[in-house]
Amino acid sequence: MPTTPLSLALIQLWIADPSLPWSNPVWQSLTHVTGDPWAYDPWRGVTRVTEWTVDTARAVEAFMNNCRTAGDLADVAVKGKDTDHEGRSAWNAWVKTSWPKWDINTLVDNILQESGCEPHDVMARLKCKSTDDFPRMEAAQVKHVVSIKLADALFGDDGFTDGTFIVPSVMTFISTVMVLTWSRYRKAIKRQVDSIAKKLQEVEGQWLAWATANSNPTSAELRAYLKKVDSLVTLISAFKDKETVEKLNMRREQVNAMLAGTMRHPIKLEYMESEEMIL
Repeated sequence: MPTTPLSLALIQLWIADPSLPWSNPVWQSLTHVTGDPWAYDPWRGVTRVTEWTVDTARAVEAFMNNCRTAGDLADVAVKGKDTDHEGRSAWNAWVKTSWPKWDINTLVDNILQESGCEPHDVMARLKCKSTDDFPRMEAAQVKHVVSIKLADALFGDDGFTDGTFIVPSVMTFISTVMVLTWSRYRKAIKRQVDSIAKKLQEVEGQWLAWATANSNPTSAELRAYLKKVDSLVTLISAFKDKETVEKLNMRREQVNAMLAGTMRHPIKLEYMESEEMIL
């Protein structure tokens, strides 16, 4: 099933309850948008979204009203060139540029981390050995852990019915945010793992070259090498891979010994096969 874009998710939320999200005080404090974004004053030529002209705001307003009465909302929201093209394009572009400014991704990340549900914790809990094992959101069981916290953080009391259960439209919105967040995490984990693999090859390649040549690296070379090892330890520690971190700490001790002059040459027998390391 295609992922619902944030621009459509916000429309769905507004249609379900016109007070959400734009009239909600908690959401307003996060976004600094103090009402319907498409509001405008034609007499003063003032718009709530400063980068929009009155004509643009009027086009967005018409698009939103057409979405509210549409039989197939998704079809109206993603069509190409039609009478709503200007309003749709302006709305989609505004949401895309505004979402990072609102810093909601950071809010979501913090809640997941505080709840023990950030991606590295999940991979360690499920004993994932590679990025191919990175679990789907459902398998990770994170949504049910953080949904109440997210509803409260985004909408406060308005996110709940009877103060206990999440409003269905808010739950739908949170589900979309979580799906997009988990997709973002999957990409970030892949980038991190690729970076680790590359750095491991560099570190091990340099150590083996020194050991094979029985060479005496300069202090500057050793310090540069140590910096790479420290970077690797930081990266790999996030994945809770204690075995690889221990091996790298041993390598760090050897480099420090060489810097102190108590060990002259890299030890070839201590070469670590990167294939045995994390991921």
